[in-house]
Amino acid sequence: MNSSDPLKTAQDLAVTAQTLAVVALVTLTVAIVDKGGFAIAHNLFADEITWRESIHNIGVTMIQLVPALLFFEATNKLRKALSTFSQGEFFSQNAAHHVAEAGTTAIYAMVAVMVITPNLLAWVDKQGGFTVVIEPEYLGMLAFALFVCLVGKILVVATALKSENDAFV
Repeated sequence: MNSSDPLKTAQDLAVTAQTLAVVALVTLTVAIVDKGGFAIAHNLFADEITWRESIHNIGVTMIQLVPALLFFEATNKLRKALSTFSQGEFFSQNAAHHVAEAGTTAIYAMVAVMVITPNLLAWVDKQGGFTVVIEPEYLGMLAFALFVCLVGKILVVATALKSENDAFV
């Protein structure tokens, strides 16, 4: 990379990061299909289980996939921001919105990991109650997602101010 042109260096980094985001999306897709697709297919076509057990098992699998699907969407939103950056548009509303949306979606994913999924699984299995799963790594990921969301929102305001200033001049 040519360090004499910082914008070109940033653009090249965005291209590399976008490629890594695509690799992450493919990896997530394979993991989701492995975890959910095969289980759902088995429940749809297995002769040894009743249709009620099949519906129950498919529902449980779908509930378990919610966090992964949300993380997939958050990663895809960051990929879209990186795509905009790779085109040299570092101060665009579009990229800023994608970063903010990625953070928001990642927050939803962490809430699903910590609250929604464990409770839905308990309720589907008729155990009832309410639980919040608090692990240090979950709190760390939740804080990280919150900061990505806030950085995105700061970028949205900053790019709006830049647009106003550019229009004024």
